[in-house]
This record gives sequence, C-alpha cells and structure tokens, in this order.
Amino acid sequence: MNRLEDRYRRVLRLLPASYRQAWEEDMVATFLQSEQPEDTEDAEFAADYGRPSLPEVASVVALAVRLRLGGDGSPPRYLAWGETVRRLALVGLLVQAVAALAGLGAGLWSPWVTNVVAVDRAADVQALFGLVWVAAYLSLVTGRWRSARLLAVLALAPSVVFFAVDFATVEGAYGLSRVTGLLVDAVPVLALAAFHRQASPVKARPWLIALPVGVSLLTIALLLTSFTAPALVDWPGVVCTAVFVAAVMYLSVPGMSWRSATVSWSTTLALFALTALGQRVVTLLDYLQFAARTADLDVMITIAAVQAAAVLVIATPLTMLAAKAMRTLPAVAAPVKSSTPPGETD
Repeated sequence: MNRLEDRYRRVLRLLPASYRQAWEEDMVATFLQSEQPEDTEDAEFAADYGRPSLPEVASVVALAVRLRLGGDGSPPRYLAWGETVRRLALVGLLVQAVAALAGLGAGLWSPWVTNVVAVDRAADVQALFGLVWVAAYLSLVTGRWRSARLLAVLALAPSVVFFAVDFATVEGAYGLSRVTGLLVDAVPVLALAAFHRQASPVKARPWLIALPVGVSLLTIALLLTSFTAPALVDWPGVVCTAVFVAAVMYLSVPGMSWRSATVSWSTTLALFALTALGQRVVTLLDYLQFAARTADLDVMITIAAVQAAAVLVIATPLTMLAAKAMRTLPAVAAPVKSSTPPGETD
C-alpha cells in the first residue's frame, strides 16, 4: 500500500463500517485510477506525495452524512438518526412559521403591539421575512425539498444580518443570547440536509394541521400576556413551556401514535429539550449580567429559573429513554451490493 492509497483509506473511514466493508476496495481503486498519471515518474511521485483532492473529500463527507442520516433500507440506527434530524427540521421550521404568523396576527390585532412595530422598521422587515419561513415549511411538508432549502436559507439571512448589526451596536451586551438564538434558528436549516432520495416522504396532513393549531395557540398566549404581564414573558420562556408540555404528553400518554411509531420522537424531543434548556440558561445569565434590576426583572428571573428547572427535570428521562432506545438499534445491516455504490445525493 502506497501513501496515496493510505490517505484515501483514511478519508473513507468517515463512512459507516458496514458501507466500507462492501465498497471500500472498489472506491479506493476508482480514486487511484482517476489520479494515476500516464508517465511512470509522475505516477511514482503521486503514489508518495499525492493527496485526495478537495472535491473527492467533499464527496466522501457528503456521502457519510447521507448514510448516517439514513432513509429507507438503511441500518435501523442510522434510519432512526435520519428520522430524528428530519423531525428537527420539520419542528424547527414549524416553530418559525408559527411564530411568524402569530406575531404578525398579534401585531395587527393588538393596538399596543401595533404602535411598537410601526416605529421599528427593522421589526417590519423581520415580520415580512418571517413569511418566508412559512413558505419554506409548506414547501418541506409538501415534498418540495430543494425549494424548502432555498427558502430556509433566504429566511435565515435577515437574522444573520440583524445579528451582525446588533452585535456591533450593543458592544457585546446580550451577545451570548444573540449567538445562541442565531444558532437555534440555523439548526433546522442545516437539518434539511437529511432530506435526500432515500428519505421517506413526509406525511403532509398532520404537519399541515399543526400549523394553524400552533398559530391559534400562540396567538391566544400572546394576546393574554399582552393584557396580563407582557414584561414577564420572553421567547425562550415560550419555547420552554411548549417543550415541557410536549414532553409531559409524550411520557405520560403511551398510547399516542407518534410515540409508538419510532424511537426517533424520543430523541427529537430530548434534543429540543436540551436546546431549550441551553437557550433559557444563557438568556437568564445575560439578564443577570446586563439588565437593570427592577421588580419585574426579579420576577422574570424567578420564572426563568423555574422554567429551566422544569425543562431539566423533563429532559433527564427523555435523554435516558432516547439513549437506551438508540443503543438497542443495530448499526449494521446486510449490504445489498450493486454495480455502483449509492453515493448520489438529492
């Protein structure tokens, strides 16, 4: 084995073991043949000093991601992880779409919110771009995956711009909260990579129903809090409440069809719970460090601490359930070898 072949084999270690067992020799032979110069001296030099090209490495990385986020015919563990990431994308885009529509509706119907939004042009722009999240979600649910990716990136772009502007103008205040918020927004966009040719189609009906239901519930919550205690409610708190309620329902109602379908829901909920917990803790720390101490802030900090504790309590059994379920799933399936390795992505 020369050095070039060894380097190719190191790159191929990114692939699952079962896939390497079936295809490694063929892939190495193909790579070496494509890099083999006709001149003998050049061939010897390439064997000692040659390296896999960036496009080759990128193709292997993309294949490794697709295989580990498996679809139909994949090993059960990779299939479960693929379903988990796809649900992260679906739920993440659903949350963005619900927030956009509910925020727009509350702004139109509530005179208090309308007066604020009318002054803040940046909020107007964000509200309009929020509708792009709705389009991305509907495209994803109806099977237009490429359009969903493009629209999701377009919807995320203003968040990146406003983040950069705010980060520069506030001189680091609430910087950790802003970074965390941007990362949370970006997660479902990145998770769209799990939608590929081998992925099962989305069952559109329940996800389409979830959008108006979520908008109705969040709109009611926004209107109620605008009359009671608007200063005591923030977005991480809303997310923590939603995650806590969903997790309690999942753990306490074993007959629910979405629990018995696959183990990926427990993993999805565990990841959302940990994400909500992290964002809640980060914003709580920023409140303690940067916000002016008032009676309302003290109450809000207490509420945020209770929310963090509640999500931590519910995240613990969820994480244990998800880890146990994933460990029981085999990561190896008998490979079906054809004439060409399944390396194309959608």
